[in-house]
Amino acid sequence: MGTAAALTDGVYLHCDVDKMYFSVEALEAPELARDPRVVIVGLDPREYPRAVVTTSNSVARDIGITSGMSTAIAARTAREHGLEVVYVRPRHAVYGQYSRRLMELLRQHTPLLEQRSIDEAAMDWTAAGFEREPVVKLRTRILEQIGLSVSFGLAPTPLVAKMASEVAKTLADHVCIVAPGESAAFLAPLSVRALVGVGPKSEVRLRAMGISTIGDLAQQPLTLLVEQFGSAYGRYLHAAASGQDDSTLVGEHAYKSISAEHTFARDTADAREIWSRIRAQARDVSERLRAEGLVCSEVAIKLRYGVTWITITRQLRLGAPTDDAEVLAAGAAALMRKAWTRQPIRLIGVRAGKLEPARAAVQLAFPS
Repeated sequence: MGTAAALTDGVYLHCDVDKMYFSVEALEAPELARDPRVVIVGLDPREYPRAVVTTSNSVARDIGITSGMSTAIAARTAREHGLEVVYVRPRHAVYGQYSRRLMELLRQHTPLLEQRSIDEAAMDWTAAGFEREPVVKLRTRILEQIGLSVSFGLAPTPLVAKMASEVAKTLADHVCIVAPGESAAFLAPLSVRALVGVGPKSEVRLRAMGISTIGDLAQQPLTLLVEQFGSAYGRYLHAAASGQDDSTLVGEHAYKSISAEHTFARDTADAREIWSRIRAQARDVSERLRAEGLVCSEVAIKLRYGVTWITITRQLRLGAPTDDAEVLAAGAAALMRKAWTRQPIRLIGVRAGKLEPARAAVQLAFPS
């Protein structure tokens, strides 16, 4: 599971890759970086009407296209601005390869790293302190050796360091430092929506209470926040708004599962179309397992019916750990034969679970 460390006092550096998926695609195809058109990493809505934007280039962002937006809405936005759209199909296995290179480089500069997603990591930065130069040098090294542009937040707690990394994206050198004792002042002018853990629904409730900034939130009595949001979340909001954070870093990141999902353009009961999609998803999951050096001992499916929106998941324990796409597809197909009622399906997914390092699995299977 890794080593945990208390983080109430210290120096923590948060790394966030700028536009990860698009950045990788532009490194693989440099002409994308210079393309004057709207470039969206996501599926074409003419084929997949329910697809969403994974990430996009600066041209798209400048006209209001954001990650998570429907690609159909993004396309309409581009047309309204007289711009052509280019769609790039996501390639998760390739992104995983770049992520692994980045994390390996970061580990050379810290005794403790927690990978939080494919493009984010938090680090113990105590040895280097709050000096800007070591952070700038690390960013330059990443840019030169891997090609990725990253933003860094440096702060006394992981929470504030993460939020500082978001602010860093707007700065020329992509480095934002929050010195000891300055966390509350740094957070105060930011939108309450910027606080980690505040989603759209919470934002609506907070703004209805007259709370629009994190500073406003910090001024609220603990009793009021507990009354409005419950004990756990209310206490979190009260502490986080002032930059207080007693979380921990876990030194080894471990995937619990790797999955691929697909929402059909139209609900379908066509067995051949569904089987084709399952095989494609199994290949995707297999590529991502191999990119991460993992194997799985469990395969699972997820299906959602179109009319009722009922969602079903089923899983199957495999005979031996594997990263083989055909094995995953066969297991998923067996589960579908048992679970599917032949009603039209809106969404289908394949998941690999019970993961372990591939080398460890080989050693267990073939001891020396």
